[in-house]
Amino acid sequence: MTATRAERSPSGLFRMSAWEGEMERSNAQLPRWYWNEADRRRQYARWVEAEAESMAMRLAALLRPDTPAETAAPARALVESLARDAEWARRLEERLLSEAA
Repeated sequence: MTATRAERSPSGLFRMSAWEGEMERSNAQLPRWYWNEADRRRQYARWVEAEAESMAMRLAALLRPDTPAETAAPARALVESLARDAEWARRLEERLLSEAA
């Protein structure tokens, strides 16, 4: 099943089609909400937020004052990108909830 609207986070790391594929592969029986596009998009937004925040925190925790600049700079850029993805997901979920009201 593919979303009717192509959806991906600003970084491009989190695509709805990839999330849907993983959901379909990992669940013998999909949850009832999965068949409702609005509910599926809200769950996708929640997944992006959780994954992006988790990855950003884990990566940021690895950075130390003695981390070489050639490693630290790209890692910090990725942490910032993941934070933007999480914020985008929060706004997406808020928008979807307001559209449903």
